Amino acid sequence: MSTRTRIAPIQLPSIDMSAASTASTSTILASNSTITYSGSWSGSSPVGTLALQFSDDYSLNPNGSVDNIGTWETAPIAISGALVTSGSISGNTGTFRFDATTAAYASRLLYTKVSGTGTLTIYVSGRTQ
Repeated sequence: MSTRTRIAPIQLPSIDMSAASTASTSTILASNSTITYSGSWSGSSPVGTLALQFSDDYSLNPNGSVDNIGTWETAPIAISGALVTSGSISGNTGTFRFDATTAAYASRLLYTKVSGTGTLTIYVSGRTQ
């Protein structure tokens, strides 16, 4: 049996792409050093960007409610061999995948709308390296 800490792939609540700027549910990374967000979108010509963000001061109360909303920093992601701060979303349907190695405490995705409407479905997984 493996002793490595891992976040089994879980589906986060969907994001309504008609909102101007919406963050996904935050994920506590615990001892995980790698994190992957993947998913898909569908809708009526949604256009916008997705950014991967990390926080070291986000925290939860014992009952699961947010204690501190945290300070979130956008992390660079590699797309087609180049480091960028966000990935583009356009077209009625599509998929995405962001992989990162980090020592941060928490992570999330930030969707910023330009136009259109749709639904963004997100999965997250993680493990130690």
